[in-house]
Amino acid sequence: MDIQQKQQEVEQELLTVIINNLKNNQMDVATASRLAKDFLAVLPIKNQEDLLMKLKNLGDKYTAAQQIYNLELGKNIHEKQQQTVQLISNSIREGNIEHAITLAKSLKNQPT
Repeated sequence: MDIQQKQQEVEQELLTVIINNLKNNQMDVATASRLAKDFLAVLPIKNQEDLLMKLKNLGDKYTAAQQIYNLELGKNIHEKQQQTVQLISNSIREGNIEHAITLAKSLKNQPT
């Protein structure tokens, strides 16, 4: 997924969270408006790390943004783990078992 698609996905996720919070009276309209404006102010995003940093900063200010940050952080961790598993598989196929073991150990040290 390219970064523009990721940005659109996060925009949709944030909109859904805002709408749900408004429906459940967990957020007032003024806060929803400020959150939306603050989110739009940090756009565009450059890459995944930039996105996570900006969501973390918004999450420090808004609970609703913290939900999106946690979701995106989880996706990012999963994606990195999948990439590492693919590298392990490639290393094994190439006969580079030591490298595969090193990569596997790095998976153990990654956050879950």
